[in-house]
Order: sequence, then C-alpha cells, then structure tokens
Amino acid sequence: MKILCFPHFYYLSEVSRLVEIGKALTTLGHDVEFFSHGGTYEDVATEAGFTVTTVEPHMSPERAADYMAFNRGDTGNPFRESFFSFDELQAYVLAEADAFRQVGADAVLIGWNLPSYLSAPLAGIPIIVQQPGTFTAPFFERKMGVFQPSLFGAARHVPLNWLVNWWMPRAKIWLAPFNQLAAQLQLPQWKSTLDLMAGDLTVVMDAPAILGIPPEEMHTYTPRDPRFFHKPPVYRYGGPCFARLPGGVPAPIANHFDTPRPKLYCAMGVSGSPEILREVIGIVNELNVQSLIVTTTILPELGKTASERVLLTPHAPAHLANPLADIAITHGGAGTVQTAIHSGTPLVGIPMQLEQTGNISLVTRQGAGVMLSKWDLNARSLGRALERLLSDSDMKANMLRLKTIQDEADGPADAAGEIVRFLGA
Repeated sequence: MKILCFPHFYYLSEVSRLVEIGKALTTLGHDVEFFSHGGTYEDVATEAGFTVTTVEPHMSPERAADYMAFNRGDTGNPFRESFFSFDELQAYVLAEADAFRQVGADAVLIGWNLPSYLSAPLAGIPIIVQQPGTFTAPFFERKMGVFQPSLFGAARHVPLNWLVNWWMPRAKIWLAPFNQLAAQLQLPQWKSTLDLMAGDLTVVMDAPAILGIPPEEMHTYTPRDPRFFHKPPVYRYGGPCFARLPGGVPAPIANHFDTPRPKLYCAMGVSGSPEILREVIGIVNELNVQSLIVTTTILPELGKTASERVLLTPHAPAHLANPLADIAITHGGAGTVQTAIHSGTPLVGIPMQLEQTGNISLVTRQGAGVMLSKWDLNARSLGRALERLLSDSDMKANMLRLKTIQDEADGPADAAGEIVRFLGA
C-alpha cells in the first residue's frame, strides 16, 4: 500500500511522530511518502530517508506563526473563527486531493494538516489521524478533562472541570469553513469538533495505563449521544511516540550540566508561547538552578546564549538531554510530556490550550508533576513548584513508575500495525 504522511511541517513533535510511524510502516513493507505545504522541519523527514513532495499552496513562516498563535489561543476567537478562511481552505483541499490522486495514494496519515480532513474523502481515500488520547471523545465522556484557565482568565479559580467535560463532546469550534466547503463538495457534515478530529481512524498515541482508559473500552467506543458524530469514531491505541533527534549530547550541554546544582530542562516545543518562555527564562535565571532551555523557533532571536546558570539553544536531542536533568518545565505538548516521562524527570506544566492541559493532567494525577496556569506564572509560583519537585522524593518515584510503563510500549510499531489492519479490513 502507498501511505502518505502529511504533517504540519512547522510542528517538530508531529513531524517526529510521523517519521517514526513511517519507519515502522516501511518495515512492514509499505510505500511511505511525505507531503508538505512547507515548513521548518522538512529536513527531519528527508534525513530519515523519506521523499518529501511539496504541495501548493505553500505556507509561509509568517502564516504558520499566525496558525500556531491561533492554535495556542494567543490570537483569534475559536468560537467565531477557524484556522483557515473558506477561500484559503478550498485552495489547500483541491490541490491536496489532486496530488493524492496523481500518486495513487491508498491513505493519508496526518497530525494538524487540517485540510486533509476534506481532501482525503474528496480523493476517495481514508484519512488516519494520530492524536493524543486527551483530545478524544472517550476522555471527556469519562469526565477526565481539566479546565483550562487561560480560556477564561478572570474565572480561573472557579472549579469548572464539569463544564469542560460537558462542553467538549458538543463543541463546534473551528467547523464553519470545513462544513461550508464539505457542503459545496457534497461531502458529509461534521457534527462536532471531536467528530472532525476523529477522521476515519484515530490512532491514540498514549500508553493505556497512563491515559487511564482500558484498550477494550477505547476500541469498542460508542458515542453516548450519536447526534454529535456523523458516524461512530474508530479509536485504536498506538502508543507513546516522541522526538529522537540524531546525534549525541552536544558538548556545551554536557559541560553546562556538569555541576552540583539542581539541573532543569525546559522545552515548550514550537507551540509554546514566546511570552511565557521569555518569562520563564527571566525567572530561572534568578534561581539557584542550572537550566537548559530549548527555544526552538518561538524565540529565534535568542540563538545560542548562556549565562552562568542558563544555557539557551534552539534545538537539542531531548531524549538524551532531558535525562541529564533533575526536573523539567513543559507547555504540555504530548511529545514534551512523554519525553519527560521517558527521562524520569518530574515536571512543571504550563499549558497553552485544552489538549496540553489534558496531557499534563496525566502526570499530575499520578503525583509526578505540578500544573501552573499561565495567568498565575511569576517568580514565586514557579519557584515554589520547582522546589516542590526537587524536595518531594515521591514525585521522582512516581515519574520513574510512569517511565517503566511507557518504556514497555513500542508506540510507532503498534500504530503502524493498527493502520495496516484498518486498511486491510
């Protein structure tokens, strides 16, 4: 089978996951190719040996920055706006569908390349989505969702978890241009956001014991209220999957961490907030902690700089650098949370949006981390949270327990197996 991987190439963690799944699919004998609308991390796929085919329209870095700012809730109103205008979405969808037909694709695997939700059915092929379990219908129907304070700043101290879990299965944010174009193309209408995000198959990239939903429940899921789905979603567990950039630990990082001080690893991916990361840098620079902070593309102007206690670098092999630290700070992306679990480092999570809140909650529920609202971030709150991680031996023990669970799984191989079984059926 010819399976196309179509990540949003401005998201490193997403590209990394699809590269790992793509390798596993290749091992099973399938033809895997990557499609791209452009992006910073195309070289991650090409260096892994995959062909990357450019599909117009090209997404500029400036447009991608707006896209990511909307995704983390820094700009726009998700109740009235979407990731694309109708005209923009139409251009992407028609071009993608034509490209799928030209190469004879049997399926497309995505992350946040949202036009493919329309272009795949238009081309007559299944769309497969790799997704954190914290953005699936079973997660919210089990009332596991956690209120995201950044959505309602003034109400951030009101216990509203019940509202999140009631609202998310019914939410219709982002849908307007997608359903408008679906109607024009005579495709089915989506009944909710979770309906859209499910695709034809959703591969859940979490360990069941950490997510907290048994495989038999996930795999036999039936919506409690069918009104919010145009067809029943199909969920299958893949497993944990995070970036494993090539190369060893760079000498500057190893030297920086050669210290008796407590060591901190901080990474907020490319979906973190530049303002929050800049604030974190200022705070930890005043603490007696040896800090490595990965700035990725959200603070490119800082480059590689260092003070006595803080080393900044655009990128680092997180799966090797994070284990050198005692504690971690993350924005809650699935990749950074799973990397912290792999490293056995308790974390402080500062989420930007609902899915990241859910990812952090998987750790905090297990007593292996602390969550801070970005509205409450200051030197006192962050300092206390880091001190708690360093002084509470149970935090470390609990994270090592999660590491044992996660390390038993081969997420990419399990995901590839589920994809092949689904397509074969």
